[in-house]
Amino acid sequence: MPTPDPVTEDVLRSGLIVRFEGVWAGYEGPDVLQDVDFEVAAGEVAIVSGPTAAGKTTLLHTLRLALPPRAGSALVLGEDIAQLTEARRARLKRRVGYVAEEPVFAEDHDVAYNVALPLRLARRKAADYAHDVHELLEFVGLSESAGEIVKRLSFAERRRVAIARALASKPDLILVDEPAAGLGPEAAHRTFRLLAEMRRIGAAVVIATQSEHLADGLEATHWRIAEGRVEQDGATYVGAEHYS
Repeated sequence: MPTPDPVTEDVLRSGLIVRFEGVWAGYEGPDVLQDVDFEVAAGEVAIVSGPTAAGKTTLLHTLRLALPPRAGSALVLGEDIAQLTEARRARLKRRVGYVAEEPVFAEDHDVAYNVALPLRLARRKAADYAHDVHELLEFVGLSESAGEIVKRLSFAERRRVAIARALASKPDLILVDEPAAGLGPEAAHRTFRLLAEMRRIGAAVVIATQSEHLADGLEATHWRIAEGRVEQDGATYVGAEHYS
């Protein structure tokens, strides 16, 4: 039996879902993320705000195991993501839910079908997950729209379908890219609140956004990113009256 990695063991004991230390990452060109230290624990919401091209999406792609780091220590769910085998990477990805800025759907299928896609891909039987799908749609406020064809939905409704789909596999880490994009202020507030509720199931939630003030009222840890560098801005909480 292999000797446990003391760093990994420490991360798991501390309840951390993510711990990056000195992480550098990029695509084919120069590094986008530069010497990034970042962490988020189970039951925590982390808001990462910054302007366009600051590195927000690159950070999320690294967190969702789509972009391996070039340097530094990157632990996700206790695993060193730079050292994963393909089989282990595939298993770990199933514990990560991701909502893209522009989610892709099976446009000619209904809402319930799209929400259930991760469960279908996991080869679960429809009879086993029908109740789960109903609960997810109720949670995001779309229980009456289960049979609606996705391409007929509004932008805000599509965003809620994407959130429900990301939650279908009961992930430990939920990543959301620009949840306010294309939404008015009221719909954006509702979306942020909905995402923050995920802390109640013990998941870690990372939200990347340009619209940092739309997170006012959420208990969250605020991080700022600019030119690939990340700094923590402290834990914040603003009373619920901001939502009344």
